[in-house]
Amino acid sequence: MQLKNYIKNNQVILVEDGTAVKKVIRTPFSLFAEACCRHEAGCLETLEQLGFGGAPRLISSESNSFTMERVSGRSLNEFRFIDEQLCLRILEMVQRLHCIGFAHGNLRDTNIFITDSNEPMLIDFETCCRQGSPFFMLAKFNDQVRQHLLWHSDFVVAHGRRAGSVFPMHITVVMFFITPINRSVAALKSVKKSIKKSIKERARLARKD
Repeated sequence: MQLKNYIKNNQVILVEDGTAVKKVIRTPFSLFAEACCRHEAGCLETLEQLGFGGAPRLISSESNSFTMERVSGRSLNEFRFIDEQLCLRILEMVQRLHCIGFAHGNLRDTNIFITDSNEPMLIDFETCCRQGSPFFMLAKFNDQVRQHLLWHSDFVVAHGRRAGSVFPMHITVVMFFITPINRSVAALKSVKKSIKKSIKERARLARKD
């Protein structure tokens, strides 16, 4: 077992005939579990009160778990491509989140859902930060970088896009340096995967001989 899974390991369980999910925060440190649960459940509750529709609705909360509505649809990592209009709706949703004083902090493709009605929603608000938190600006910057990478990726089918038109200038400048690094890391991973595959193939042929 990895150390991080020993410190905190989450479990999501379907409840109420599949219309809701219960997130259980498992950790040997009960106070830590309660704090994590209060934080995420509190974020969902406040977002609903502020009228933000891009997050699951909180149903109930306990000491180390909370129940929320189930988001029906598929996570972004299950798509081969998305069109530019859907990508823009994702960017607008995150912008609304920032405008009401919240930053998600972990905009991975697995945390962005596209509902059955083709609307984007966010899940997993563990790393969510409110304005006034010492980590708010860092989480917001992380959100902006993730959006920039998504917007300029080959994953989004574009039609006459004007590069950088939806991002603050400082994000565009920073991504001028980050994007080549990100692509280099992806290329290295691809090379590493090819080498491993080649080694396995040679080992298999050697066993046959």
